[in-house]
Order: sequence, then structure tokens, then C-alpha cells
Amino acid sequence: ENHPFLVAMVDGTLPVENFRYYVIQDALYLKDFADCLRRLGDNANVDPKESKRLHDLAKGAEEDEMALHRGFFDKWGIDATNAEAMPNT
Repeated sequence: ENHPFLVAMVDGTLPVENFRYYVIQDALYLKDFADCLRRLGDNANVDPKESKRLHDLAKGAEEDEMALHRGFFDKWGIDATNAEAMPNT
């Protein structure tokens, strides 16, 4: 809650380029996170009920969270074409 990035994002002092970088990296992360959830759900050792839950969470990450990110991309003119995940993403 007191991290400088979060404080600057909330109080409006975060440079736009920093926000763009964050949003692009977060979108790349969400894509991979959804893929991981789906793969876990596909594991034969996972209970069918839990498998469905994992698949639902993956769908939510792809559809709901990415819709939010697309809104950011549109509003701030962010282009993530050819973006690559950074090592810590």
C-alpha cells in the first residue's frame, strides 16, 4: 500500500511511460497466468470440480481482466505489438 509505484499511480504522479510499461507487462503476465491455470485444470490428477474452477479462473483472466487492459490501451494509446515479457514478469 505504501509502495512508491502504487502511491504515484493513486495520486496521479506516475509518469505515463511507467504506467504503459506496467500495463503491457501485466497483460503479458495475465496471458501466461491463464495458460498456467488451464494447464493445471487439464492435469489428470486434478479433481473435476477443481478442474472446472481452474478453467473458469483462466477464462476470467483472459476475458475480464484483459478487457480492462484493452480499455487502458485504448485510453492511453498503448501499443503492445511485439511486446516481450521482461525477466521478472
